[in-house]
Amino acid sequence: MTYEDEYKKVELRSLKSGAYFKRKPTAKTEFIRNHYNRKSQWDFANFSCSDTEDMNREIYLKPSTQVYIERTY
Repeated sequence: MTYEDEYKKVELRSLKSGAYFKRKPTAKTEFIRNHYNRKSQWDFANFSCSDTEDMNREIYLKPSTQVYIERTY
């Protein structure tokens, strides 16, 4: 099986809050999509995403970021 068979590439904005995803199909780290931050004077609009293994690690990604989710059959 290849990674294309296991994972589906989608935009981050299409996931629901609480959904699990990976940044690359070969990545070990999984993230959880959290809340949406509106565009402000100093920063672009983004989603807060938490690492599943480390609750203190949080990244901010643009809604158009391509991420990978497990395929469901």
